Amino acid sequence: MDKLEQTAQFMLDQHNAKLNFQNLPEALMPSDFDEAYKAQQIFQKNSGRGELGGFKIALASKIQQELCGIDHPIAGGIFANEIKNSPSTFELSDFHGLGLEFEIAATLSDDLKPNMGSFNKDNIRKYVKSLSPAFELIIDREADYSNINPLTMITDNAWCSGIVLGKELPNWEQLDLDVIKSQLLWNNEPPQNAMIRDANPLESLSWVINLLLSHGRAIPKNSVIITGSVIKTRAPHKGDTVIYKVGDLSEVEIKII
Repeated sequence: MDKLEQTAQFMLDQHNAKLNFQNLPEALMPSDFDEAYKAQQIFQKNSGRGELGGFKIALASKIQQELCGIDHPIAGGIFANEIKNSPSTFELSDFHGLGLEFEIAATLSDDLKPNMGSFNKDNIRKYVKSLSPAFELIIDREADYSNINPLTMITDNAWCSGIVLGKELPNWEQLDLDVIKSQLLWNNEPPQNAMIRDANPLESLSWVINLLLSHGRAIPKNSVIITGSVIKTRAPHKGDTVIYKVGDLSEVEIKII
């Protein structure tokens, strides 16, 4: 077993033993981001959670970067059988440190391959089939947010434990994403508002795609890519009902039991 396999296995063993998140030991720490993403692929392959159905950006917005003390985005995979449709219900006891994030998900209309060049927020639009509001379910395993090493977080698949998708935004191609407001409704609390542009969804989408393609990975048609939370991660409790609305266009709902 080489070092990258040992690194991925260390992380899988941590999950299987239900241990709290900890940074990788020095002997297993990837030497750079390239190694970390290679270890992540091994983690995904050996996790027993099935094939990937998409990808995620983590720490896309400034508020999320400040929360984790990391000043740049990272990426991870979404397992296909962990992609659910709204409304969805989850048992809190099935997760080790569950947090919810509030995002825009893009579904791709075509296969994307490394020889297609670089993408940006403009030229990626022709490869997007739909946009939807989404929750991401993250498992931080009770991490100490003041001490998170980005190479460890990458190896740990950027903490993704699945997503919930709302209905597609109608005629998304005609929408100005820079002016659309979103709203978080948490039980009977006053609504919390945020601008979709705070996570730069099409820029974030392009960033994830360019990263994956630069590592020689093809991205299949119908992959779902989530583009970062516009509101700080929040831990739900039993009995919570949470709705995330994108304007008056669509919403996504989750219940925690």
